[in-house]
Amino acid sequence: MTTSQADDHRALYDGLYREGYRKGLGPLDRARLDALRHFIVRVVQPRSQSRVLDYGCGPGINVGLWNDIFAGSELYSCDISAVAIDELEHRFPGSGDRTAVIAGDRAPWPDAFFDTVVSVEVMEHVADLKAYLADIRRLLVPGGVFVWTTPSANVLSIEHVYAALTGNIEPTGEGYRRWRFEDPTHMRRLKTAEIRRILADMGFDAIRFRHRAHLFSFLCSRILPGRLARLGRWLMPLDYTFFRRLPNGASMIGMARRTSSS
Repeated sequence: MTTSQADDHRALYDGLYREGYRKGLGPLDRARLDALRHFIVRVVQPRSQSRVLDYGCGPGINVGLWNDIFAGSELYSCDISAVAIDELEHRFPGSGDRTAVIAGDRAPWPDAFFDTVVSVEVMEHVADLKAYLADIRRLLVPGGVFVWTTPSANVLSIEHVYAALTGNIEPTGEGYRRWRFEDPTHMRRLKTAEIRRILADMGFDAIRFRHRAHLFSFLCSRILPGRLARLGRWLMPLDYTFFRRLPNGASMIGMARRTSSS
């Protein structure tokens, strides 16, 4: 990506955050965070952590969850948007010495600085996927854990079926795909097999997944929003509760460990 393209990408998100992008938590966000809490506590099973980084933190809507799950750890945050970082620092006074703006596909901390990197709904937005993953690996200590969420292209969720039947799946220049009706800032949807292969090639192992948004999230948010929107806070989490081991979800949660090799 050229400097001009990077500047355009940054300006896009600065503008979105000025307009209130990702400012609050809706039912879909809350269902995601409920699942993420369960996944980190039960699957990742974090031990004592000294430093945790929220990579692509936005204005800090997940800070409460991180402070709860990683109690006693030093929480750091970074984002491509200076506007988002300014808002986070305003909402959480005293956090400024542990926040930073990502520049040139690189967060400004030294190699092997963090025990855990979390990245919520970021993988689908980044302009250069491999540069993003390489920086996260660089920042992790050997054996450190990367945890992420991102929309999934695995087949046979109700969302995938709807997108296929309505002709809304379009190829991307990278050789992946996206849904035409989703957030226009989404660059790609990945399958779990694709992420597993990319991460293994880049020096990660112990890669594990759980899945969300098989049925209820799509029904509540798109098919029957008027009737089910009020019940979304209770219905949307049911996909993860009952179906999290089934790969046909429209959203995934994953973890991987940085290998000890250089």
